[in-house]
Amino acid sequence: MRHLALLLCLSASSVPAYAGDTIEGYWQDTERRILYSPDAPPGYVFGRWTDLDPQQTYPTAKHIRRAGAGYELIDLLYDDEEQIKIIRAADERIDFLRTNRLSGCATSHACALNKPDGLFCAVETRCAEQVVWRGEERYARRASCERDGRRQQQGIPVRCR
Repeated sequence: MRHLALLLCLSASSVPAYAGDTIEGYWQDTERRILYSPDAPPGYVFGRWTDLDPQQTYPTAKHIRRAGAGYELIDLLYDDEEQIKIIRAADERIDFLRTNRLSGCATSHACALNKPDGLFCAVETRCAEQVVWRGEERYARRASCERDGRRQQQGIPVRCR
């Protein structure tokens, strides 16, 4: 009996932590709300959450993974035209800046786990030091997300499961 208890303790200690405890994994946007945009259509209600189709062709999907002592983020919708810089990251949050190499516009993301399988991001885009878009996004954890084709005008098609 002691051997069985020892075996159970040893095997439990070698099991990796549940992925829901960290930001690591694949994430797909599920809801978005615009808080500011000079390009919003007339009559747009700012601050209202909009559900996003989980089968959309161009989701804002991200893959976050450990890289040495820190984290790496791949924004699957974009290619090398967009540069990602991690500002700070920990097990439960990641702040990063995505800059378009052609326009110089930069989008800052401040993201945090808000439940084991949810990620919340405050997002702000600046062009020539002027805020041109501000909003918030909610993401759901996915088993996988992968690019599914070449870059189009809207970005790179992505499939999440």
